[in-house]
Order: sequence, then C-alpha cells, then structure tokens
Amino acid sequence: MLDFKGRVEGIFNNFADTYDNILEKPMALFTDMLIRDLQIPKNPIVLDVGCGTGITTFALIKRVQGRGKFYGIDISPKMISLARAKAVNLGYKNVEFRKGDAEQLDFPESSFDFIVSNETFFFLPNKQKALNEMFRVLKPRGQTALLFFAEQTIREIEEIYDRIRNRHPEHALPESLKLIGLEETHELFNKAGFKKTRIFGIHQIEYIDSSKYFPLIDAPAAFWKVNMPSDVSSELIEMVRKEIREEMTKAKTDKGFKITMYNIIAYAQKM
Repeated sequence: MLDFKGRVEGIFNNFADTYDNILEKPMALFTDMLIRDLQIPKNPIVLDVGCGTGITTFALIKRVQGRGKFYGIDISPKMISLARAKAVNLGYKNVEFRKGDAEQLDFPESSFDFIVSNETFFFLPNKQKALNEMFRVLKPRGQTALLFFAEQTIREIEEIYDRIRNRHPEHALPESLKLIGLEETHELFNKAGFKKTRIFGIHQIEYIDSSKYFPLIDAPAAFWKVNMPSDVSSELIEMVRKEIREEMTKAKTDKGFKITMYNIIAYAQKM
C-alpha cells in the first residue's frame, strides 16, 4: 500500500511542472461539471481532496466571491507548492494547501461544510476508508461532491496495453489500474453513512492525435505506470510507450484515435 502511494506521489511530482499546461483546460471542464449545480452555503469551510495545483479549489473560491475558508490536500508536495504559489499570485489569503492522505485526513471531526474531490478518487487504494474519513470530518448536513474516472474509461488504450502485456510475459508487466462503476460507488457511500446520495455516470467520445498522446510526462500513462514496481527500468517503460503509440497510430481514423471517457459524479450528504 505504501509503495503504491509512493508511486502515485512520484508520478505527480514528476508531472507537476507540466500539469497545468496539459490538463488545466480539461480539469476546468470537469470542475464545471462537478460544481455547476451545487448549492454552496455562505461563508463555507471547504476541503478539496486531491487538490493538485488548485484548479478546483480556486474555482470554488471564485464561485462564492471569495468568502469562506478553503483547504486543499494532495499526496504530491510539488503540486502543493505550485498551488500555494498560485494562491499568492491570485491574492487569496483564505486558502491553505498542505500535503495529505485522503485515507487519513488530518482534521478534527465535523470540520467542513463541503468536501470536493475532482479526478482523484480512482487513485485511492482504500476508497472505503477515504469516504469514511470524509464523512467523519464533515459537519452534520455537510455535503460531498466527487467526480472521477469510472470503469471502461479510455478502454481503447487499456485494450492495447493488455495486448502488449500479454505478448511480453518475460517482463511480468502489471495490470492497469482497476476502476469502479456505479453500483460499487453507491455501496461505498452507503457503507460510509452518507444519505441523499445522487450518483450518475457521464461518458463522451473524443478523437486524439496519437503522436501527441505521450507528452514529456503523460497523465494517461498513470493508469498503467502506477502499478509498475519502483525498480522497473526506464527502458522497459519506454518500450511500452513505444508499442502503445505504434498501435494507436495503426488504429487511428481520419478524425484521430478514438477514446471513450467515462466519469462518475457522486453527491451525498451527512445527516
């Protein structure tokens, strides 16, 4: 478990400097999907779990015209450093970013009116423990809102990776990160004690340029790299990247390489 978390931390530490350039626009769209229908109380105390560079946190601050108190936690200290720098540049003094673990929230019980988590939940190895912790630190009648990749997302690339893994048994490549669906999500929220849950799925089809799928540090690779042992050679990782890229190029259409994206949005309340 610690090794898995260490790999997640390492991936996002390495990815931090290029994160906003690559993902700010899609993350802003995900944030809009997550918060556009939320009824946020006046002067809320809010926690952003897996805050990254603060994209969702700052959108929430803007949504309430700067009122309230905001906290963001992330497993990557480099992401936290960037979020803090952005807060200074934006002039926000009511936000605090700190390194933290979603499965062991370093806050007292009943601390928050609202908890959000945007494209983080699928990375958590013990999702039930994380939801139990969110429930614990929410105030009575507090709400949580999560958006995360669900099972079958980018399945076209996952199928390519599985073929590569199966034809290289000598390397014992790990399976991809396992994602969950609607029913399992509903069960996790119920076990944590949440009420008034609203859980639904969104999917979309996109066409991407396969030659640009792997930037210098690529986010999609986290789906398979996160299960790689820490002592795997860079040559082996590059071999996998090369073969994925080759198969994507063969399969592309005039529009590009098709990928299907699945997300779950989950809203719930602590009674």
